Amino acid sequence: MGHAKIWTGLVLFLGAINLSAAEMKVKPGKWEFVSTTNMAMMGAPRSHTNTQCLSESGVSPKTLMKDMAQGCQLLDSNTSKSAMSWTVKCQQEGGEMTGEGQVSSTGDTLQGGMNMKMSFNGQAMDMSVEWTGKHVGACD
Repeated sequence: MGHAKIWTGLVLFLGAINLSAAEMKVKPGKWEFVSTTNMAMMGAPRSHTNTQCLSESGVSPKTLMKDMAQGCQLLDSNTSKSAMSWTVKCQQEGGEMTGEGQVSSTGDTLQGGMNMKMSFNGQAMDMSVEWTGKHVGACD
């Protein structure tokens, strides 16, 4: 599924740290992330767990752009030391996706999600992704 790559890039933005003026604070080190995707055509929700090393102490919505598919743009974002939110729009061949996301941090935990509306080849789909993350130790 081509649109699966879009949401995968959005979820994996946490591993692509790039410091900027406004950042949400996180504890550097090894993190375990769990993402759960819910979409009517998939049936039951699907969860995926991955581990990543975060070397910096801050996350910015602008890091979303690094791993997003071509044709995606960050429309709006807001960041504080403990939370961030954003909206995104992607134009892909045969369709469009818009989404709103948010994530909050206590420094050693993360929790958030994203709601997306997609229209591909005349078919409309809604999808939600929820994720959690926790600091699990030092990087190897």
